[in-house]
Amino acid sequence: MVNEIDNDELRGNPKLISLIRSEIKVAGHISFARFMKLALYDRDHGYYMGRERRPGRAGDFLTAPEMHPFFGLTLARQVAECWDRLGQPDSFTVLEYGSGTGGLAYDAIVGLINDRPELRSRLRYRLNEINPRRNAQAIAAMEEVGFSDIVSVDDESEPNVGVVLANEVADAMPVHRLRWNGTSLEELWVAWNDEVGLVDRLGPISPEVAAFNPDAYLAGVGLDLSKLPVGARLEVSPATANWTRELARRLERGYALIVDYGYPATELYSGSRLQGTLRVHTKHRVTENPYEAVGTHDITAHVDFALIETVARESGMSPIGLTTQADFLVNAGLGELLVRLRNEPGIAIDEYYRAQAAVFRLIDPAGMGRFRVLGLAKGAPLDPPLRGFGGADLPPALSL
Repeated sequence: MVNEIDNDELRGNPKLISLIRSEIKVAGHISFARFMKLALYDRDHGYYMGRERRPGRAGDFLTAPEMHPFFGLTLARQVAECWDRLGQPDSFTVLEYGSGTGGLAYDAIVGLINDRPELRSRLRYRLNEINPRRNAQAIAAMEEVGFSDIVSVDDESEPNVGVVLANEVADAMPVHRLRWNGTSLEELWVAWNDEVGLVDRLGPISPEVAAFNPDAYLAGVGLDLSKLPVGARLEVSPATANWTRELARRLERGYALIVDYGYPATELYSGSRLQGTLRVHTKHRVTENPYEAVGTHDITAHVDFALIETVARESGMSPIGLTTQADFLVNAGLGELLVRLRNEPGIAIDEYYRAQAAVFRLIDPAGMGRFRVLGLAKGAPLDPPLRGFGGADLPPALSL
């Protein structure tokens, strides 16, 4: 049954819209990146800053950790290998960006201490979550299960030896919307129309985009703008570049695993995606109108993994590889977990089939399996490749 959307939700959050309209009034327009930042992250009214606790990004779609604990348990296997590669340091930090209420953190910690109990006294799990209410919920949940000695809120200052995790974080970074006019890039700004409300307005590129220098960046990663069709739309994200620099700064030595939906630039800016990749998620529906329900719906754009890799290199990190979520999970041992569950004494057949169905959804090449996983390293061994990037064949347990 399809959920109907309340008319109030279609109108959006009136206080947030008033705030955005006030900013537009000052200059006549604002960048889409500024609009997106306000819509998602405004302290009082932003979508991600709400009080209520709901599954997924406020119930609008399921993320991989909520699909089944196997996602976090499989990531834990890769994290444990990273610990070994680093020489099993006495203090080993997992820094998770976008940690929410701690679902992935719990599964990963359980996986780590069950498979590698000697890690328990050395493990520090840091939650980097912008919503203080989510942080409080996560810490309370960790206290209930006896993990308060392991988990704490990230103080955003200490350098870390260990692993950085970011699952479905980069796709919500604010983006600027650009249009190719045949000779140069123009920017789509956000303006106000008294009759219809928020609208696009075409204009020159913003200072933030000019500083980012998309022409030079795109040429550097192999994209020839002159070959794009007139009217092609591209989203670029200086915010993602800044976040990547922060990630590199925070990681003193270790690895980063970034899981999200997107492509390298030459794939991202091609075909049907040249109509733009901006998406609005609401109650398991996907639309393309970001002005429809400001503050009550999620807004994302496909991730440019070439951008993250480029900035990571400039910041002293080395790419490990880019693979699909399906291949990464299978290589990291997802099938072994399913086989283990099947062989557990007394396992209920319906429990096993539920797990099997979740596994298939996680690796479905037409769905979540086509998410990408980017691996990065800093001051850590690159060879042989980490298990998740090793290209192992699909084991029989997962054959469709």
